[in-house]
This record gives sequence, C-alpha cells and structure tokens, in this order.
Amino acid sequence: MTSLSILEVTKSTGGVGEYVRWLAGGLDKSIFNLTVACLSEGGEILASDLKKIPGVDAFNLSMERYRISPLSDARLVLKLDRHLREHRYDLIHAHASKPGFLTRLAARGSGIPVIYSPHCFSFHPGTHPLKANVLAALERFAARYWTTRFLFVAEGERSLAQKYGVGRPDQFRMVYSGVDPLEFQGTIDRSAQRRLLGLSPEGFVVGSIGRLGTQKAPLDFIRAAGILSKVMPEVHFIWIGSGPLKEEAQRQAELLGLANQMHFPGHRTDIAACLAVMDCYVQTSHWEGFPLVILEAMAAGVPVIATDIPGTNEAIQSGKDGLLVPLADPQACSQAIRQILSDPGLANQFRQAAKEKVSTRFNRQQMLSGVTQVYLETAQRGVS
Repeated sequence: MTSLSILEVTKSTGGVGEYVRWLAGGLDKSIFNLTVACLSEGGEILASDLKKIPGVDAFNLSMERYRISPLSDARLVLKLDRHLREHRYDLIHAHASKPGFLTRLAARGSGIPVIYSPHCFSFHPGTHPLKANVLAALERFAARYWTTRFLFVAEGERSLAQKYGVGRPDQFRMVYSGVDPLEFQGTIDRSAQRRLLGLSPEGFVVGSIGRLGTQKAPLDFIRAAGILSKVMPEVHFIWIGSGPLKEEAQRQAELLGLANQMHFPGHRTDIAACLAVMDCYVQTSHWEGFPLVILEAMAAGVPVIATDIPGTNEAIQSGKDGLLVPLADPQACSQAIRQILSDPGLANQFRQAAKEKVSTRFNRQQMLSGVTQVYLETAQRGVS
C-alpha cells in the first residue's frame, strides 16, 4: 500500500501545537507521510523539532494569531495555495479556528479532502452574542463549501456545532485526545525540582499550567489563592506559563498579600517535572476544547480541580476522579483546594481513579488509532 501524503496545518504553541506533535510522532509512517505547516509564534521551533522525526517534514509560515489582519492573512492564504499547487497531498488536516478557516480557503477547488479540528470553536461560550453569530456564520459557510470532515476532540465541540448549525451530522467524527501515561511514570526528584522552581522542598504546592491570558483566567486562580491563604497560610501557589496578563497577575498577587507565596517561573516545556512539584492541580479556564494538561495532571497522579465547562467536564467526573467548580467562582475553587489538601484519603482516591481513567479511556494509542481511522476513511471515500 502506498502511504498517504497528509498536510497538517496548525498554530504552533499551546495544546494544539502539542496535539500535532503527538500526531507527527505517533502516526504510523508506513501508512502516512506527514508534512506540517507551523503557523504563528513558535513556528520555527516547532518545525525544527518535527523535522527530526523520521517520515515528517515541516515548515513555518507567519500568522497574526490573535487578530484579523487582512494583508497578512491574504499573504498566508496565497502561500498555502501555492504550496498546495506545488505538492501532491491526499488529505489536509487543519487545526484551530483561524488556521482552519484560512487553510480551507486556500484549499478551495483543489479537490483535496479537508478535515477540520477546531480545538474549541471561536464562538465558544462566553463570546459576545453578536461576535459569536458572525463567527458561526463564517464557520457555517466554510463547513458547507470547503470542509469534508470535522474531527472533534470532545463531545462539547460537536454539541456547539449543532447548536449553531455548523456542519452536518454526517460530517462529524469525534476522537478524544489522549496522553502517554508512561511519560509520567518516571522517577523525578520532587525536592530538587521544587528548588529549581524557587519553591520550598516542604509544604503544599498548588499549581496551574497555561498561557497567562483571558481564556485561562489566572486572576480567578490568584483570587482563590488569596482566599485559601487566610486559612492555610503555609500553602504556596505556582503558575507555569507566560502571556499578556503576567504583570496584572503579579500585581493582583501582591495586592492580596501573596508576594511570597505566589510564584511565576514563566514558560516551561518539562511538564512532567513541573507537575511533580504539585499537590493539587487547578484549572480556572473560562473555555476549552479538551484540555491536554488536565489529562497530563491526571496521568501524573496530581488531584485535579477544574471549572465545570464543556470539554473539561468530559475528562473529570466530579467527586470520583477530581472536582469541578462553577465558572469564575474563586470561593468555590478555594474550598475545593482546601478539601483536597486537608483529606489525604480523598486526594489518593482521585489520584488512583484519574490514573486509571487516563490509562483506559484517554490514552495516546486510542487517540492515534481513532485519528488513523478517520484519515483513511476520509482520504479513501470523502463525503458527498
């Protein structure tokens, strides 16, 4: 069997970039020959890393990730269009809202089947209704004319698409993201790692990992920390990541008297080592697709607290393998943290149940198998 030539187009950072790394590293190269177009900031780094994988080629293109830029976006579409004319692909898989729309625009009329994975639609809950309706209208147009399949990473994405009339049910496929539990089973010197991050080797550490931006709601995390510190002043907090809200987050921590308890070490890629320092992982996001770092925390045996939002509430069954708290409710988040830190038995219950769930339901091999099936089905038959 001749291998199928696949073009993956993705933004380069965050969970989406990591998801594509997993595809590039894990898909069977006797079946697929992969090329990855890495867009936005970090594209050069991701492309360089991916080119080291046998059977994978990669290149980077600039893209304004966080705003519409007509001139820059038009240049990107023309470059993608030229690339598609110069190379033969059996299938295109476009990831994330903006790269997904621009890629489908560039591929129009090419005859190449296109799979689109939004990894959280741009008209997610919390978006202003007028903006959401405009963005959903664009997605409806792209779904009707330029999209062969949708490949969702969680049921919440399918439900949102159906709510806004984006796509047809026969276009929809869903494959949960999955992590490799073995990546989190190695021995890590917890005390040494804590010292490296500026933390005391002893005591509780509550942490979060993600971009310091509106989506991840770091100020909610800091407010919860401020409430908890009044009753458990020995607890330290750490936010691993960078972003536009870093200075505001630091000011908020100082205003709440957390200058010595709240730590901001910046962006890091050694996720397993970072999780190893934590006694509790907290995700205060206002919206998500299907957050990979929550699966990583579960695999690492770190009890998880997260906001009760679509996607996230498919990973966590509250009270069984973690705790879900209401959106934008620092008080409830603080109470949940205190509950886990004060009850070792409960923490251990969550730890064991979460590791079992990741191993049996959200593992990498299941994800790769599901994606492979969708690729083969789409490339061979397409959608009428």
